[in-house]
Amino acid sequence: MRLLRSLVLPATESQLGLALAFSIVFMAIMLCGLVWQSGVIVYQRDLIRWMWNWKFGG
Repeated sequence: MRLLRSLVLPATESQLGLALAFSIVFMAIMLCGLVWQSGVIVYQRDLIRWMWNWKFGG
C-alpha cells in the first residue's frame, strides 16, 4: 500500500530522467534483438527454399 501511495506524488526531474534513460536502453536492447531475429528468419527462409528445391528439383 505504501508503494501505491508514493505513486500519487509527482515524480521529480531526476526520477523522470532515470525513467527516460532506462526506457532508451531497454528499447535499444529490443532493437538489437529484432535485428538479430530478422537475420535468423532470412537464413531459415533461404534454407527452406534450398531444401524445397533439392527435394522437388525445381
